[in-house]
Amino acid sequence: MITDIVKKTGVAKGTFYYYFPTKEAILEAICTRWATELATCFELESRHLSALQKLQSFIAHQFAPDQLDRLSEKLWDDKQFDLLYKMWQSQIEKVFNPLLIRIIEQGNEDESMHVLHLKETIDFFWSTLNCLWEAFYFKEPFEVFSNKVKIAIIVLERILGIHERTLEISIDKR
Repeated sequence: MITDIVKKTGVAKGTFYYYFPTKEAILEAICTRWATELATCFELESRHLSALQKLQSFIAHQFAPDQLDRLSEKLWDDKQFDLLYKMWQSQIEKVFNPLLIRIIEQGNEDESMHVLHLKETIDFFWSTLNCLWEAFYFKEPFEVFSNKVKIAIIVLERILGIHERTLEISIDKR
């Protein structure tokens, strides 16, 4: 609740509402900060990698445990699906898509990828990762999860124009 937040932070309620007019606004700010930090860290770590290596690292980063997991799990448990989806979509659009576009453009330049329809391909990229997230977070059996990863690799290689059996996805299933 807002009253809990202002008590813990020691700011007046009016000050809080000046910066965050709704609870959703503070959640958006938290998610934006997390996504921006993740993207900045990723870009620093991967600046000398090939496009394919960047893509593989980018995917692995999407499944790395972080502090936002507890917030996402709480929203999920509270059946705040629309809010969770809205927050995630916002970060995809603002932070992750520009990063993904740069990776694909680098891949097109070095010819490790062949993508003609960038926006449409990115939509399918996220849909494919969504299948893996669901299997990951719903803790599907290892064999099922492993099969979905294999299928995701095939789908991603095809939509990104990557040579068969070139892409590797390494996800540490907690």
